[in-house]
Amino acid sequence: MMTSTDLLADLRAWALRPTVVHRLPGRIRLRIPALARLQDGQRERAVVWRDLLGSLPDLDVTEVNLTTGSVLLNYDPAQLGEPDVLAYLNAVHRVVLRHWDRLAATPAARLPRVLRRVIRILRQATHHRLVLDATVRIPDDVWR
Repeated sequence: MMTSTDLLADLRAWALRPTVVHRLPGRIRLRIPALARLQDGQRERAVVWRDLLGSLPDLDVTEVNLTTGSVLLNYDPAQLGEPDVLAYLNAVHRVVLRHWDRLAATPAARLPRVLRRVIRILRQATHHRLVLDATVRIPDDVWR
């Protein structure tokens, strides 16, 4: 049975999900509404996308634009298809949104360390061809 909290989380994920605004073979520009909604003091939270995606061997993040809330990705279309890239991004997005309140509440002084740990967990949960383990959880000790 779906609780009101689950429903709210699903609605938030749907409203803030990444969408393709432009595509060419091997290149996608995504709009990620959560990036554009970051307040000035929260802008460093965008490194989750930049550092995680930029660290994967199959993707190259060439631009993160916080004003428009967009990310430009390059990938090798001989190795990955656009559906693979989008499925991975949506999986990461769901994990980040599931923990967004804790991420938003993290004090600025602890944020770089917390983000590094979150990114490491997401990398470790990423398998060949950008498949994110659906059971990935960010443990409580990451936020301390």
